[in-house]
Parts: sequence; C-alpha cells; structure tokens
Amino acid sequence: MNSEIEKIKERLKGGMIDFIVEGDTGYDQSDVESCMQIIDRYLVNMSKSSGKEEGMKEVEKAVLALNTLNEKCGDELIETEQREDICEIIIIAGHDKGYNDLSDDITEEWREW
Repeated sequence: MNSEIEKIKERLKGGMIDFIVEGDTGYDQSDVESCMQIIDRYLVNMSKSSGKEEGMKEVEKAVLALNTLNEKCGDELIETEQREDICEIIIIAGHDKGYNDLSDDITEEWREW
C-alpha cells in the first residue's frame, strides 16, 4: 500500500473522530468506520483492477457509497477537509495504476460531497 495514502487515511479518520469529540455531529464512530471501510474496499478493488474502465467503475462505486453514507449523516461526515483527503486517496490510487494524472479529479462526475 502506498505510504502517502496510509498517512492521508490516518489524518482523515482522526479528523472525523475529532469532530465527534468537539460537539454535536450527525454521525458517530460507526459511521467513521463505515467510511474507512468504503475507502479500504475501494483501495483493494482498485489495486486488483485490470484496466482504466474497470478502475473507474471502482471510483464510481466508492463515491456513490460515500454519497449515501454522507447523506445518512445529514451531510456532516464529509466536510471540506475530509473531501480533500478522500479525493486525494482516490486520485492517488488511480494514478498508481496509471489510470489518471494526479491533477485529474476522477471523483467529480459522481461526487455530491
């Protein structure tokens, strides 16, 4: 696994948990875990993908799952910082496979957060 992705994942999870501690949120620890599971599943599936088309289907699945989870959480789980981290993870994983440039936002087509 890409060490840069691991660092971003730690920052992402920590930031989400910090918001729970700071006050009222529309989500809890289990929602954070669900978010991280979606990302982990994406990373595994992307690493196994055998072409750009298959990889982009994994991006779509992950982004749509994150849309659903964020909506369930009153659109509070994924704020600006989290959006940037999640997009970066998704983009780096696609770039590592040679499917996109690091400057390409491959989430934009489906992303609601």
